[in-house]
Amino acid sequence: MNAHFLWTAVGAIAAPALMTAALAVPAGPELVVNGDFESGNAGFTSGYAQGDVSGPGTYTIGTNPSAAPGAYGDWCNCGDHTTGTGNMMIANGANSATWPVWEETVAVTPSTNYTFSYWAAEVDHESNSIPHMVVRINGRVIGNSYLPKNSPDNGGQWENYSYTWNSGTSHKADMAIYDQNTDTTWNDFALDDISFSAAGSPSGGK
Repeated sequence: MNAHFLWTAVGAIAAPALMTAALAVPAGPELVVNGDFESGNAGFTSGYAQGDVSGPGTYTIGTNPSAAPGAYGDWCNCGDHTTGTGNMMIANGANSATWPVWEETVAVTPSTNYTFSYWAAEVDHESNSIPHMVVRINGRVIGNSYLPKNSPDNGGQWENYSYTWNSGTSHKADMAIYDQNTDTTWNDFALDDISFSAAGSPSGGK
C-alpha cells in the first residue's frame, strides 16, 4: 500500500516573494502484519471457522469469492482490492454479532492518534441482507458501516472505511472487525488491505 502524507503549507513571510516549501511528514510504519492477506491465513485471529464457507461464521483466504470452497452460485467473480489478482478474506457472516471476523493486537504509543482503515465488498451479486461492519479497538467502537448492496461484478465496488483512534493511556491496541448482521442468508462479504498506523502530523506538531 502507498504511504500517506499530511501536507502543511506555510504562507508568505514579510514579502510576497518569500515563500517556504510545504513540509511532508509521513504517517508511522504499518502495524498490521498481513493486512493484504498475501501471506495467507497468518498474522491475525478470527472467531470464525476457517475453511468451507457454505455455513455462517466461516471464512477462507482466496483470490476469488466464486472459487472459494463452499461458495454459492451468486458469489462475486472478482479479484481482490490490492491488485485484482491477490488474496482477500472471504467470509460468510455469522449468526452471532460477538464473533470477531478479524482481530489483531499491536503495541502502540500512549497519547497518539492512529488511523485504522480497511476495504470491504459485498460478495453476493445482490444482497437482501447487508453486512453491518463495526470496528472496535480495546473493546470500544470507533466506527461502523454498511457495505454496498451489490458485489463489484454487479454494479457494486470495493469501499474504504477509515477511522481515527487516540491511544490515550494504552500501550496496546486490540483491533477487531465484527459483522453486526446476524442473518444466515445473503450476509457474505470480503475484506482486504487492513491498515493501522500512527497518523502523520505537520512538522513540529505533536
